[in-house]
Amino acid sequence: MKQKRQLLALLLTVIFILTGCANSRNKLEAPSRTQPATTPISQETTTSDSDIPANNTGSKYDYSFSIYDDGRTFTKEQIAIQSDFEKFLHDLFVDEMTSSSSVSLHFSIEHPENFDIEKPEPNWGEELNYKDTSANATELKELLNKLKTFDYDALTYEQQLIYDIFKEHLEDEQDATGYLLFVSAFAPMSGLQSELPIIFSEYDFLEKADIDDYIALLNTSYSYVKNMCDYELYRMEKGFALSNYSIKKIIEQCNEFIDANPNCIRPIFESKLKNFGGLTDEEISAYMEQFDKGLNEQLIPAYKLIITTLETIEENNPSKGGLCNYENGKDFYKYLVKNNSGSDRSVEDLNKLINDKMAEYMDTITGLSIQNPSLITDMEEYEYFTDDPSEMLDHLIDALEKDFPAATNDKYTINYVPKSLESTMNPAYYLIPPIDNPNRNNIYINNYEEYAHMDLFPTIAHEGFPGHMYQTTYFYSLNPHYIRSLLSFNGYVEGWAKYIELCYSYTYSGMDKALAKAYECNDAFGFALYCLCDIGINYLGWDYDDTAAFLATYVGSDKDVIEEIYYTMIDEPTVYMRYYVGYLEIDSLKADAMEALGSNFDIKEFHRFILEIGPCQFKIIQDRMENWIDRAKNGN
Repeated sequence: MKQKRQLLALLLTVIFILTGCANSRNKLEAPSRTQPATTPISQETTTSDSDIPANNTGSKYDYSFSIYDDGRTFTKEQIAIQSDFEKFLHDLFVDEMTSSSSVSLHFSIEHPENFDIEKPEPNWGEELNYKDTSANATELKELLNKLKTFDYDALTYEQQLIYDIFKEHLEDEQDATGYLLFVSAFAPMSGLQSELPIIFSEYDFLEKADIDDYIALLNTSYSYVKNMCDYELYRMEKGFALSNYSIKKIIEQCNEFIDANPNCIRPIFESKLKNFGGLTDEEISAYMEQFDKGLNEQLIPAYKLIITTLETIEENNPSKGGLCNYENGKDFYKYLVKNNSGSDRSVEDLNKLINDKMAEYMDTITGLSIQNPSLITDMEEYEYFTDDPSEMLDHLIDALEKDFPAATNDKYTINYVPKSLESTMNPAYYLIPPIDNPNRNNIYINNYEEYAHMDLFPTIAHEGFPGHMYQTTYFYSLNPHYIRSLLSFNGYVEGWAKYIELCYSYTYSGMDKALAKAYECNDAFGFALYCLCDIGINYLGWDYDDTAAFLATYVGSDKDVIEEIYYTMIDEPTVYMRYYVGYLEIDSLKADAMEALGSNFDIKEFHRFILEIGPCQFKIIQDRMENWIDRAKNGN
């Protein structure tokens, strides 16, 4: 899976720690699975080989959470296959974790030794080989062929789920091996320039060696960034580049980082040293000197290199606009839509669905406005019961139990984005904890002035309860196989959080149902609008004037707004698909379940099913839901 490792190196591995992540679970008796230092909730049991009946009906696996309880029994030969499959998964996990950067490993696992992983020397991962991706395609094919050698029917329910997830992923990635040059290392919303400060701010010091590793990473940051800059110049030579609009924004962000005094990560590093414990004043002073040296001789020059690289590209920019204007661009866009949304629907079907949804939102808001002529004023003037994020989270933990299983973890820390990073960061984000420590939950809030108009309550529900933190820690509590932490499924993860924001946050705030529905439709309408622009620009061939004409009906002729939308879709295609299409898929699953079950439908049990199956592709969830519906009809 070197292609995945290269893309992680390109996009910086911190991306997946800001999305969904799983935890390891208890080992099966037959397969040997290394356990982390956590207390598992779910248990799996088998009889020993000596207990297998003479008629060879086999051993039964007893799962404690509902979707894995299929009541099957297994023969001795099948258990041997399960053991081989477990070894395959374990070896793959170790290989991926040791082959990727030490940064990725540090953020993913607190105690790698518990997973048979030897801690590597600090590194940023393999240098990106952007001139030849043929080896990546070969490796993916070999891995897929190896996966297909296992007898599917012999695997446990969980193993079959993992098999299906990986098979689908590997088949998709095989199709993407020739698209590397379409992807930039930099972007205004989620580029390398904004992610490096997160890494250096969130790098925890669990032992003194972590401080030394931090300094080592700081002292090699220039070479890592240079590889990414060389890649951008190579992309330019091949006719690929960010728009000048985005380049200007990224350069501005880099200058803010360079000019900040003190630099945003310096006080954080100093505070962590002082809070570490066991360091003398002389040691702290020595580490600060090393930090300043690394900052001034490595990281700051790296940011200056980004600026000069992008200025060179700006002068010779070959950008062609939307992806469909490039050879094979439409095919890459189809891949991106599927990869980022998790949906198996075609772009054409999504375009129709989203248009239909926009019409529904408009009709609903029109109807609500007729019933209440002051609706718009009420929306503008509504005040939530508190401005305190912790009070909001406490309220949401209690409120969610009406529609969701109880929260399994209430340990979190509210943080605020450093002022010097505010302009480069999202309004809020949740930082995924390591797979062997579900209690390290950090929610960040951005007080940037441009976000002052945004309501905090739905944002907190999106990031906290019952959004990202709730979904992540609930899945952790089930102790699923650690292999699932290798892949992130943005459509599931962001779709879940958007589903929470739209369908529950406004109601849980205490506002009346009509006002909550108006907020829901207004929010959903905005995301639908972005997605239609995304499809129009990257798939249907809209230029700036086409986009402006489409948006004129909805946002007027404000040039700044139109430019922001147009160039965001060019340089960060499908970024809004993960939220909105993911939400549509979850909402569609709920509608299907409600229709199939009728009076037997239980919203809390539906949510339990979605949470227990965990992050994966929606067609796999749909497939498993059919069995869940059959069991629900029978009262199981």
